[in-house]
Amino acid sequence: MTHYFSTVQQTVKDCVRRVWLLRLVAFIVLRPRRFWDEFIGPLVDYWRFRRSVEGFRRFLARTPDTQMDCDRPGLLIVAGQAMNAHWCQLWSLLGGAYRRTGHLVFVLTSKSEPIRNLYFRLFGIKCIYLEDLQIRSIIIPESFTNDVTRLETFQGFKNFSVEGVPFGQIAISTYSRLRATGIIDVSNPKVRAEIRAWLIYLYQTIETAKRLYETKNIQKLFFTEVFMEEYGACYYAALAHKLNVVRFAGTVRDDAVIVQHLTHESDRTHHASINPKSWARICEYPDSLAMDRELQQNFLDRYGDRWALSKRNQSNARIMPPDEARALLGVPHDRKIAVIFSHILYDTLFFFGEDLFPCYADWFVESVKAACMNSDVQWFVKVHPSNLWRGELEYFFSGKYEEVRLIEKYIGKLPDHVQLVYPDTPISPYTWFQITDYGITVRGTSGIELGALGKTVVTAGSGRYEEIGFSINSHSIDEYLSVLARLPDVPTPTAEQRRLGARFAYGTFCMKPFTLDFLRPVPRAGKTSIFSPDDLVYLGNFPSEPEELPTSISRFVQWSFDRDSIDLLNEWPTETSRLTSWAEKAKEFSN
Repeated sequence: MTHYFSTVQQTVKDCVRRVWLLRLVAFIVLRPRRFWDEFIGPLVDYWRFRRSVEGFRRFLARTPDTQMDCDRPGLLIVAGQAMNAHWCQLWSLLGGAYRRTGHLVFVLTSKSEPIRNLYFRLFGIKCIYLEDLQIRSIIIPESFTNDVTRLETFQGFKNFSVEGVPFGQIAISTYSRLRATGIIDVSNPKVRAEIRAWLIYLYQTIETAKRLYETKNIQKLFFTEVFMEEYGACYYAALAHKLNVVRFAGTVRDDAVIVQHLTHESDRTHHASINPKSWARICEYPDSLAMDRELQQNFLDRYGDRWALSKRNQSNARIMPPDEARALLGVPHDRKIAVIFSHILYDTLFFFGEDLFPCYADWFVESVKAACMNSDVQWFVKVHPSNLWRGELEYFFSGKYEEVRLIEKYIGKLPDHVQLVYPDTPISPYTWFQITDYGITVRGTSGIELGALGKTVVTAGSGRYEEIGFSINSHSIDEYLSVLARLPDVPTPTAEQRRLGARFAYGTFCMKPFTLDFLRPVPRAGKTSIFSPDDLVYLGNFPSEPEELPTSISRFVQWSFDRDSIDLLNEWPTETSRLTSWAEKAKEFSN
């Protein structure tokens, strides 16, 4: 009988293996492109990266490992699921450097990411799998469940928080990102049920994260996402434990990122903002012609051909003289231009400060309505350029922009003095900034660029540059709409406001980016260029046999231990800077 059952068991196992083999063959045959994108290509990228960092790995291995695990402080890299490969490459390499300082390094990841996890194992980083944490087994207090069940209105969901954790805002932000829509209709029972389910999951994840931090002696964490899905829960659990949180964010440069410390004081601030202490220091520096030249060069680099990650937002655009752009748009020289710079209406809602309107979609609709009512200026509604490369456009909207859907639903036909500007406009963003007299945004990067060029910036939210002094910041919806109704009678910026705008822009675009000189950005396997963040991967840029940590890594590690230093900043320029003149570069780009 025993022999019979073992034979049956072996037969079942053989059948299962055959089924999986047949499924794999069918997958390869029927979907070869997807098989390349999800398996072969990422594996090629891993081996390219591994070969490029072999010398650095040997250097790290020369450091003696004498500490007991129980004595080590823990660093947790919060990678989660579906993290871009270039973040895994950067974090794994930095994690190896932290192991050299005596840290025990972990990564919170998923078993569904076997190739991504290879990067971390390459540097001896221990994987903690989401699937093993049994998050769903956490018992929810009856009081929490009852509070969630009673939520019915949008404001009720949005304002729902417990012990300083903005559960409701994280849940709505998660729903909005996953559904790729800025419209959150909580009158729909299915929408309410989905957001409530996220609230329950967030509570369970926070409690799980707190236990994990205690058992692994976690002292420091690396994040990029911090306000949706399990990332938001892990982040607020870290804040509750007063741990050292370092957030990484991308830039429009292929070879640079932004890093900042997030604390209770710096929570909810934009990654590309400047902390008040940092700003006070920047304000003490003397005026510098080198600063002006570098900032001008930065504009041309970002809106020229230097960086693939900036070119993707302007693939068919060119820098042109303002008069040529006005002629192309049919706007007389003496008519003022106001531009509404749309945000990504469904991405990272609520985290960056406080908004006047319930969400980006409401701000967008009401701003366009205000534009329709004011014919004293020529209005342009600029659809966010990232729609050129973000996959949600085709996947969710059948090619129709979210902005267009909102205008069709809530406004209708636009009057002649209001025009939509699509991402494929032939006019470079830099030229748009030059011809704009009034820029309308919640807190977008466009406000910084316009402020640097001495243009009027009207905001509808906080968390970035509203305290600097170059923008018009309303304290209520009525006040904001009143400003839009009074254009073009709003005063133009003063010389001091233009000076502050330029200085803040320099701090943001030139001092905040952390150059990854120890890595070389390249397109991922199978790609000839970088079009979206998924297309960017790194190769190591080390000597064949390094003798010390790169200066940039040492600088980052040293900064990371000083939690009071919110921003990692580059040096203020000196007058000895030698750059191609602004006039020469402008002439080059306009030809």
